[in-house]
Amino acid sequence: VRNFIKGIFQNTHNLFEAANGEKGIEIARTADIDLINSDVMMPVMDGMELCHDIKSNIRTSHIPVILLTARTAENYQKSGYRTGADAYITKPFDAEILAVRVNNLLKSRSDLIEKFKKDLILQPKEVTATSADEEFLQKAIEVVEENMTDSEFTVQVLIDEMNMSRSALYRKLKSLTDQSLTEFIRVIKLKRAAQLMLKTEMNISEIAFELGFNDQKYFRKSFKKLFKKTPSKYRAGNSANVL
Repeated sequence: VRNFIKGIFQNTHNLFEAANGEKGIEIARTADIDLINSDVMMPVMDGMELCHDIKSNIRTSHIPVILLTARTAENYQKSGYRTGADAYITKPFDAEILAVRVNNLLKSRSDLIEKFKKDLILQPKEVTATSADEEFLQKAIEVVEENMTDSEFTVQVLIDEMNMSRSALYRKLKSLTDQSLTEFIRVIKLKRAAQLMLKTEMNISEIAFELGFNDQKYFRKSFKKLFKKTPSKYRAGNSANVL
């Protein structure tokens, strides 16, 4: 099965291979994995156990999992979905069907990332696929919000508050938002700045200072990069839409 799957994707995707579930989990926790195809029947740890571990661990819960099996009974499929599997494909299967499932799941993840990046209102529920991801992203946003006005707030504070290693936190946030740790903090602050521009009478310099941006030039440059408008033009162009 591994060789068959490898033949389908080796020319279009970067692949990692594991002989059993334990090896698969090791790879998922240390590499940047976008999706897992797993046979249900494997030595040491089977696909069901692997899927349960992947979906219940905050470091890997965002990774889509496709389970492949010869078991066609409905109760087996239900068990697969209960473990958190995103798709359950019975063998023998058509290569094109698997490729379509993989591409659809990857596109769904990409769409969720884009939605988060474009959404002005901070709504973690709109950008996560599992309760574990929702809880993680909510906590990360709350940490930034609680330190929003602190110009000394750093990535290290976020790492400490999230109780994860720098590399694990980076991979998790990157997978959910396509942003580095520094970018994530900056974007949350800039989105809040945009909200304050539309909902308060504070001037732009006051807003920047309130959110920990001591360098006005840097704030304006960062804001324009994210919103494609200077702060003043953004406020002028959107104020008419505010009730």
